[in-house]
Amino acid sequence: MKNRGIRLIGVLLVLGITASVAGPRLWYWWTAPQAGYCPICRRHEHRDSLVKLQAEGEGVIETCCLSCAFSYGRQTSKAVTIVSVTDHETGKPLDPEKATFVVGSDVSPCTHATEPLRTEQAAVPVLWDRCLPSILALASRESAEAFQAQHGGRLRSLQEVRADTATSRAPPD
Repeated sequence: MKNRGIRLIGVLLVLGITASVAGPRLWYWWTAPQAGYCPICRRHEHRDSLVKLQAEGEGVIETCCLSCAFSYGRQTSKAVTIVSVTDHETGKPLDPEKATFVVGSDVSPCTHATEPLRTEQAAVPVLWDRCLPSILALASRESAEAFQAQHGGRLRSLQEVRADTATSRAPPD
């Protein structure tokens, strides 16, 4: 009888350890976004605004846009290194230090062009969105100026974008 109780305790102990190790992994697998979706905001990724980043203490991840990447860094209080950005015109990866960025244009791949509607069909203003303002990378200053002439926005370097987003893009209280 005593031997049976020890075996039962041993089996329960093994099951408990297995559950504590496998549980979080199963939860991450179950809740992880599907391929083609941003792991941060869970929106559909667009080939013309993808960003690869590495947050402090983490591996390289791919996000939907640069605004989402910087929002992630602010909200987790982790230093974020931008590994690569995507040229908005060609969809090819770019060195972020060599790209020219158009901030706040009327082109925003992550968000919808129309305002959301309440059940009464009244528009709901967007006060904050982690993917706004749009920050689009272009390979050359000339193509960025041409894009800006058509769609508005401000031309910035990566350092200027980082400084702008560090101070001005917090969610409303």
